[in-house]
Amino acid sequence: MKKLLLVTLCAAVTSVARAQTTPAPLPDSVQAFLDKSLTLLETHSLERNAVNWTQLRQTVQQKARGAQSVRELLPVYPYVFEQLRDDHGWLTYKGKTYKWRNTARPAYANAAVKQALAHKPGLVIRMLPGRIGYVQLPGINAGGSLEAMQAAALVVQDSLCRSNPDQARAWIIDLRLNDGGAMAPMLAGLAPLIGDGHLGGFVDKDGKPDQQWYLRQGNFYLDSMQVTTLPNRCPMRRTDKPVAVLLSGMTASSGEIVAISLRGRPATRSFGEPTYGATTANESYRISGSSYLTIAGMQETDRNHVIYNTSLTPDVPIPGGDNFADLSKDAKVAAALKWLKKQKSR
Repeated sequence: MKKLLLVTLCAAVTSVARAQTTPAPLPDSVQAFLDKSLTLLETHSLERNAVNWTQLRQTVQQKARGAQSVRELLPVYPYVFEQLRDDHGWLTYKGKTYKWRNTARPAYANAAVKQALAHKPGLVIRMLPGRIGYVQLPGINAGGSLEAMQAAALVVQDSLCRSNPDQARAWIIDLRLNDGGAMAPMLAGLAPLIGDGHLGGFVDKDGKPDQQWYLRQGNFYLDSMQVTTLPNRCPMRRTDKPVAVLLSGMTASSGEIVAISLRGRPATRSFGEPTYGATTANESYRISGSSYLTIAGMQETDRNHVIYNTSLTPDVPIPGGDNFADLSKDAKVAAALKWLKKQKSR
């Protein structure tokens, strides 16, 4: 009798212990957040066909076990992005981002570029010797509203106008410190220099064209949708002047889109280092409240329909030699000036 009581007691203790260690199911709101996230990724991710979604959902569900709030769910998102090989996308939750840090990317060793970028560079427009105009265009984070993009584009255009751009016989567009942001204000702001026309577009994983981007009368368009409405404050007599484009390993995302938009343009040549390689197009999708998934869903093409799915390689490779404090001692600027001086005056 004592033995039977002891066995029964042990069984009861074991049952209670198991009950205490079994994670509680996800609350309905947390499960709904997770389910919607995975559905969005399965629908829109560029690499959506590269994973087994049944298996991935099961694994993610196991990793999420015990989460009682969305905040406790957040650590699974870098894992999901890793399975999709998407180090350009992220989850935004309460103002913070959660993404996969791809350790396979080689560490960028150019200290001069990293140091300059760390100091949050601004827009710089000046005239160099030989009537060569110089534009340092950093990343522009203009938010998602048309008003914000309009205002940011005006800042670039107004700065160009103050420099009396018709005096320049050629231009250097320096994208070395452009780590991304919003493409529309960057390209609309540069419109007086680079001219109207088809600049590039997006394609799906099979190469099927999607949205195309243009400059028309100095404004940025996605297909037929006008994104900016800028007054033509200083129309330039010529928008076909030679352009040298400077690149670095920190030129990324929308900075790379600007570089792609200049690929194939007549009298245009790039100098510097291979870019970062975030040449996928991102789209944001709302999950709930202020929570969004930003997903790499498209690839980018230039005006000649060349697809970019990795870094842009400059026409003239120049590793290092950057000097943002004194451009007269900058190796990439020197190479660009040498080439531009050989181009016919326009």
